[in-house]
Amino acid sequence: MPPDSERLTIDELAHHSGLPASTIRLYQTKGVLPPPTKQGRVGYYGEGHVARLKLIAQLQNEGFSLASISRLVDAWENGRGLEAVLGLEAQIAATWGEEEPLYLRPEELGGRFPGGELSPEVVQRALALGLIGIDGDRVVVKSPRFLQIGSELARLGIPIDEILDEYERLQEATTSVAERFTKLFERHLWAPVVEGGLPADDVRHLTEVLQRLSALAEGVLTVTLRQSLKHAATAFLADQAEQLQEAGVLETVRPLAAAAGLELDAS
Repeated sequence: MPPDSERLTIDELAHHSGLPASTIRLYQTKGVLPPPTKQGRVGYYGEGHVARLKLIAQLQNEGFSLASISRLVDAWENGRGLEAVLGLEAQIAATWGEEEPLYLRPEELGGRFPGGELSPEVVQRALALGLIGIDGDRVVVKSPRFLQIGSELARLGIPIDEILDEYERLQEATTSVAERFTKLFERHLWAPVVEGGLPADDVRHLTEVLQRLSALAEGVLTVTLRQSLKHAATAFLADQAEQLQEAGVLETVRPLAAAAGLELDAS
């Protein structure tokens, strides 16, 4: 946060949040962002507005429309007040908490990969995918975890451009999964609470459900991916078994398959 986080002009809020000032004004028009506090002819924004913008971004990423977010805020603000709303926002934001970004010099980032540097094309693509940003003379790594995974894959011999290809495809697939879970949440859990006026006890339960649902969704992805990887690997080795048998190396690779928990049969 800026030092004087309770006195941000709209331009300062736009710079801090990474949003155009026109988008901030749109959010106010749509009723999802409270108006600023006026001092003379100047409007000032504070921590509450910063928290609200983060919430809006996170809910939009999860598939909620501005209309749905507006209904959420309207129902909760009736008789609750801004402090209570910010409490709800903090709990929801924590459920999908982002990683702490990593700031590196360009040569430090390149040093994480074989060859010690990244081509301009790779850097531009990583920027376009939102994996990195630029802050002065430093590179902002949005997901240090993915950087670690990507660098390990590269060291295994997978080209960086193909790693980025797979990231893009996986992002599309997981976005689809997230949207389906969001619809389940909205249909079976969210709608009844909104219809009931968002009573405090139900909202507290709802935040717990959000946290649990997030963990369950990640668990389902982990289990199904593990199963799919095993099936794909087994099918691959089964296709290769006859060729390996003919080459006389089937028994040589059998321990490798066993170590991976796979069955290898040339029959």
